[in-house]
Order: sequence, then C-alpha cells, then structure tokens
Amino acid sequence: MRLALVINRAAGTFRRLPLEQTVEAIADQFQAAGHAVEVEVCGRRDLAARLSALATRSDIDAVIAGGGDGTILTAVLAGIGRTKPLGLLPLGTLNLLARDIGLPLDPVEAARVLAGAHEAEIDLGEVNGLPFAIWASLGMHPRVVRRRDRLQREGLTKWPAFALAALRAFRRYPMVTVTLAIGDNTTTVSTPLLVISNNAWREEPLPLKRQTLDQGELVVHIAKCNSRLSLLWLAFNALIGRWRVGSLLETFSAHEVRVTGRKRRVMLSLDGEVTVLASPLVFRVNPKALRMLVPPPAPPKAVP
Repeated sequence: MRLALVINRAAGTFRRLPLEQTVEAIADQFQAAGHAVEVEVCGRRDLAARLSALATRSDIDAVIAGGGDGTILTAVLAGIGRTKPLGLLPLGTLNLLARDIGLPLDPVEAARVLAGAHEAEIDLGEVNGLPFAIWASLGMHPRVVRRRDRLQREGLTKWPAFALAALRAFRRYPMVTVTLAIGDNTTTVSTPLLVISNNAWREEPLPLKRQTLDQGELVVHIAKCNSRLSLLWLAFNALIGRWRVGSLLETFSAHEVRVTGRKRRVMLSLDGEVTVLASPLVFRVNPKALRMLVPPPAPPKAVP
C-alpha cells in the first residue's frame, strides 16, 4: 500500500521517547512489510491542514495518524476514514481508540501490527453534524479538560495540570441541567456529568474499552450524584471496574438523543477535545461509517 504517516510532534509519548528515532523505527516497520511510506512530522497547529490535504490525494491508499485520541478526531474531521482508510498509532496519553481496536500501546509494536492490518468499518457518532469516534461529555469533564489545557499552556505537564483542574472543578462542583428527548419520551436531569458513548463500554477498571464498535447504538450515562461524596464514591468504583454501581449511574441506549440545555450554547467534550455548540444537541450514530485499519483477527485456538 501507499501510506501517508502523519505524526503529531506534540503527542505525549515524545515526553519519554526520542522523536526522530521513534518515527524512524515506526516507518521501518511499514517499509519492511513492503509498503511505500511518506512521513511527515508536524505540530498541532499544522495537523488539520496536513490531514485535510491528504484526504483527497489519489496517490495515497491510507493515512496513518500518530498521536492521541484528539489527533485521531482531527483526522476524522478532515475526512479521513471516509475518503480512505484511517490507521492510528498510539502516541497519546490514554489512547482509548487504540485500546478499543486491540492495538499494542507501544508505538513501534503497533506499527508492526498495522503493517499487516485489514480494513474494517466501525460506527461513528455525531452531534450537530460534528463527528466523534468514542464519547462525548457535558458537565464537569469538559470544564476540567479546558482548565487542564490552559494550565499546560502555562507550563505544567499533563497529569499535574489534570489533577489541579479536577480539584478546582470538584471544589466548585458545577452542575448541568438538561432535557433529554428520545422519541416521544423526555426527562429533565441535573447532573455533574453526562456522558454519551459510541457503543457500550465493558464493565472493567479504567481506562474503559468498548464491548463492540459496530452495534449501532449510543449509550447515555447520567451521574446521579447530588454531593461531592457520592461523586467520589462513583469515581472510586469506576477505578476498580464497578462503575455501574447502585443508583449513582443511570444508563440507557438509543440511536438518537436530543439534549437541550438552559442556555443557548453548551460546552462539551468530543473525544477529549472541548468545543461549544448551539443547543439543542442532537446526537446520532452512523453505523459502520468509519473505515479503519485494524489488527488481523487472532488465529482460532486449536481444539485439543
């Protein structure tokens, strides 16, 4: 295949691995498998423009984006995954989509696996026309992310910035009041956190992986926490893999959800990237709309 490999030089992995040597080792894996590879390393500001240019090039068979989940979302927004297959290299902090599709988290090992990958179609969520691959959130989480990004620009590294941002949000304890509409049924909730995932998560310790990527459903998660103590209890249970604990979390599935806030504009996070959209927010799932390069299926186990 003719591959374009685009690496986000701001990805978190490069705080512990050398940039040039890692990129060279990644490219070597694809070339050793017989692929022609065009490599470009760019900063966050140039990432969207570079990926958009690659989306329409007829001399490229697939694009491999190296970065975190935000980098992958940038590629999807650029049209990759629809015009041509999208591959990913886990170079971020959590790498949720890489975990979902079963890639190794070591980037060079992931490149070796992707060199023998096949194409699969997975579901793509959207809200008011904007895509997201994994999840969307309202309430406390986008506020934490926005504050974390600001602290990082001021010089803090990611995890200390996240901890300080989470502590501030926990102290203020912002609540969001929205009306959810599914078909003819509506309900109004006040919650510190509302999450809509593109397909269901497994019940396991954080970070979560999804049960399937092509079920064609959204899953709404509403934190039923009216105090800091109850939110801490929910967070603790999520850490140990019991996040569906008792009455603290309400979940339900849908193909389309309308979320109407009290204000005309609503802040939300899409795959960890914060944006502001006009209310109402209309969430939909587009079945098998995203073409991804995924690891080859595991060989069947031998029958004794």
